[in-house]
Amino acid sequence: MKKILDKIADFLANISTVFFIVIFLINMLEIFSRTFFNHSFLWVSDVTVICVVWMIFLSMAVAVYHKEHLVMDFIVNKMPKEIQRGLGIALNIISIIFFLMLFQTGIQTAATKKALLFPSIMVSQIWSYSAMPVFAILSAIFMIPRLISSLKNN
Repeated sequence: MKKILDKIADFLANISTVFFIVIFLINMLEIFSRTFFNHSFLWVSDVTVICVVWMIFLSMAVAVYHKEHLVMDFIVNKMPKEIQRGLGIALNIISIIFFLMLFQTGIQTAATKKALLFPSIMVSQIWSYSAMPVFAILSAIFMIPRLISSLKNN
């Protein structure tokens, strides 16, 4: 299972990189066009918003998988090992529940934005709002090995 999750995390990191490159290139195109041709592309801001949202949410899922997100554990580390283990299990379960709730909320939020369009590209805003439930379900899945590890006392 770890190999599959490693490949998924690597794939998500690569997609985030592609989004970053797209953001960079289209904004450089916009700057170049405005500077030298006095012409602005209206679609750049809308495409940038979609790419930034997806880049951030996918990168956050990868950070959850690699345990690179911010964790406040200085109080937990001061406690006895038995309490640390119990808190670790509890926090992993709470995190999974949180991500599942965020998934449900994200689906509902994205559904309410379906009728709203980005003004310049006339594409539904569901494309940007759907990044949150994707992040949430990926993060919940990525938390499962961590929970299993804490249950095995590793």
